Amino acid sequence: MLSVKPDRPIDPLALAVMREVDALVRELGLAYFLCGAMARDILLQHVHGIEAGAATADVDFGVAVENWKQFENIKARLTATGRFEPAKTMAQRLYYKIDANSTGYPLDLIPFGGVETPPNSIAWPPDRDEVMNVIGYEEALANIVQIQVENEFVVPVISLPGLALLKLFAWTDRGNRDSKDALDLVTLLRSYHEAGNQDRLYGEELTLLEEVGFDLVAASPRLLGKDVRRIARPKTLEQALAILNDARLLDRLMTHMAPRLRSTDDPIAAAERLLEQFKAGLTGMYRANP
Repeated sequence: MLSVKPDRPIDPLALAVMREVDALVRELGLAYFLCGAMARDILLQHVHGIEAGAATADVDFGVAVENWKQFENIKARLTATGRFEPAKTMAQRLYYKIDANSTGYPLDLIPFGGVETPPNSIAWPPDRDEVMNVIGYEEALANIVQIQVENEFVVPVISLPGLALLKLFAWTDRGNRDSKDALDLVTLLRSYHEAGNQDRLYGEELTLLEEVGFDLVAASPRLLGKDVRRIARPKTLEQALAILNDARLLDRLMTHMAPRLRSTDDPIAAAERLLEQFKAGLTGMYRANP
């Protein structure tokens, strides 16, 4: 089991929210996982000591439910504690109350499973005019990582391959108005080899490392792509590759990734190389030179 480093503790407010949600969801007998930027921070920064960019100030959870009644019950039970307040305009959001003068600490609950209509998407009630893509959430749940975030408190957290998959799809949903998912994807692609995978690269994945000329900059995204391929269902993998094979989307994705690559001579070219290696891992085509 992985653990948060003692010298890199998690924000106490985030821990308080995690404890509340964990206790309730377990009491209700539902499965869930921590996702979003908080999962990124925990897996990279708090567990492996890798700088992950600006720290997040919210907590996201994916929750497997059978119907909307179960989802509304979670929100109602959290609200009934007096420590949470639902957002007025966002069905998935609640705020953990800090004090009377604060809007609170944001918490997003993303339901999936029985509420998907059609599969891989949810339409928020009551109007159902706002649709959200939840493709990859089932795979993420099946491949969670148990993290000890505090003494005697273990949280199911999305794996880095699961997070990369969700970030790619989230970018297609929000990329016209927000590049944060593309920036997070850069961090994952560049840092994956450092996140507990170096022994693998010099051991069971030595062939992959040899095929990129022992270049860890290329090996990192390629290994991440390979691990995403291992967990993704065929239809999910097909949709991920469709994004990377769409020239228009690919150009926009590279443009959104570029700000995180300003330290390179050519940020767009660096983004292109990362995505080429990621795609090579997704397809299993390892013979081309990086």
